[in-house]
Amino acid sequence: MSESTQETSRGWIGWVQIGGILAVILVAIVITMVLSGGGDEQSAEPPADARVPVEVVRPDVAPHRITVTATGTVEAKALVSITPQVGGQVREVSDAVREGGRFAAGEVLFRIDPRDYEVAVQRAQANLADARSALAEIEAEADIAQEEWRATFPGRDITALAAREPQLEAARSRVMSAEADLNQARIDLDRTTLSFSFDGRVVASQIETGQVVSPGQAYGQVYSIGELEVVVPVPPEDAARLGEAEGRPVQIRLEGHDRPIAGEVLREGAQLDARSRLINLFVAPEEPDALRPGLFADVVIDGPELSRVLALRGTALSGLDQVHVVRGDEIESLRVEVLDRRDRTVFVEPFDYGEGVIVTPLPEGAIGRQARILTDTDEPAAARESGDE
Repeated sequence: MSESTQETSRGWIGWVQIGGILAVILVAIVITMVLSGGGDEQSAEPPADARVPVEVVRPDVAPHRITVTATGTVEAKALVSITPQVGGQVREVSDAVREGGRFAAGEVLFRIDPRDYEVAVQRAQANLADARSALAEIEAEADIAQEEWRATFPGRDITALAAREPQLEAARSRVMSAEADLNQARIDLDRTTLSFSFDGRVVASQIETGQVVSPGQAYGQVYSIGELEVVVPVPPEDAARLGEAEGRPVQIRLEGHDRPIAGEVLREGAQLDARSRLINLFVAPEEPDALRPGLFADVVIDGPELSRVLALRGTALSGLDQVHVVRGDEIESLRVEVLDRRDRTVFVEPFDYGEGVIVTPLPEGAIGRQARILTDTDEPAAARESGDE
């Protein structure tokens, strides 16, 4: 092929390439115009609603009683040891002196052989009789000495020595000592029977018939049924919400018992527990017979009555004390005073909530924007919560 032919072929190919490039540019221009025309049509549509959709409630002002719910443990105020005050052989043991046994106030739990103590009483009675006889003899001698003094020294006061006053004082002292010995012997005789001044139950016992017991040694433990109480640890803020806790009515529900037991708060602990940072409330039940030391108990303590509160669903609260409201169609954030919490309901001091309290989550940056209310209700939040459940 000649050089002129090759040059002609290359020129033709170049023009074809240029034409292809122009065609691509033309197609791109057409597509851009089409898209631009569609955008104009879309921009002609009304803009989307920029308001924040929210759900609100309009709670009513109503009275409310503060309550504190907690879990406690049944405890005896004290475990009393079974400790005889005199020694000897045990002659009789009551059937109540077994673990778990019940006994009445004044019931004899066991008897120690009393014969040694009966002899001691008789000996003390004899010593007292002897001391009284000696005193009577000295008193007679003193009377004779006074008559002789008056006959010998008329008009003069008798001296103490001549009147036998030292001997009289010594004799009187011996009588008093003998009386004390007799009383002690009778007390020791009474102590051969052991009983308590309260209705109680036996925790443990090592007393058996025939056993020789020693004075001052413990042979078991008992507790007073009437002194059982429920120890309820609560946070200090809950104790503060109750105000004066003493005398507050309480409902006690024991594990394994269907029926609650009424009671009242006896007293409040003097200090917080070093580990748990809780304070103990001591509750006295009206039916202590149903209690056993070690049982767990759920308690509801009635606090003061609040005449005016707003009840809000828990979802209305943001953080500890903040709510969001719609006021003048705008979303605002407010701080409220929380008075009580129960389940998923929060009770707060009444405040101006405008068109309603928002109970749905808000997107970031919603404060100050316009709100679009989806749902509102005039029901108290507590009622709505219970209805939802």
